[in-house]
Amino acid sequence: MAYGPSKNRSRSQSEPREPNLIPIMNLFIVIIPMLMTIMVTVHLAMIEITLPTDSAGGGDEDTEQLEDLPKVITLALLPDRFEILVEGVEDIITIPQTSAGKYDYFMLDSNMALLKDSNENQGTIDLLPDPTVKFDTLLRSIDICKSNNFPNIKYLTSSTKYYKAK
Repeated sequence: MAYGPSKNRSRSQSEPREPNLIPIMNLFIVIIPMLMTIMVTVHLAMIEITLPTDSAGGGDEDTEQLEDLPKVITLALLPDRFEILVEGVEDIITIPQTSAGKYDYFMLDSNMALLKDSNENQGTIDLLPDPTVKFDTLLRSIDICKSNNFPNIKYLTSSTKYYKAK
């Protein structure tokens, strides 16, 4: 018992049907407002920056600016002593051990305080440990630097070069 073709089927083959646009219109009516509500607006912020200008004339300003620049301070941790090198100063501050294997942390602390007093705008210390120095010595030295208002510690590594004999 087979049924014959429906009326719609027979009509669609003979006549073109009009497309139903109502679902598409409903989709756009919902999607466009939803996209507009989740759209991120761009906020612009303006920062006023005044760049330094070249000064004409007085040479006193240049020498004052050079004095205000921070100097590079290097703390070298050696197996038998501490050495503090300051850029532009020829004298090296040497702090020897008090006894075999005992570093003088009190003297290091007082020297770092003096360096901070003379270099108030300096906040960075270059730390150069010898590979044979114990880790405890390294940590205590970093703590002393930070307690004397040198918050930025740059860790330098010593380079060793090996040459092949001929």
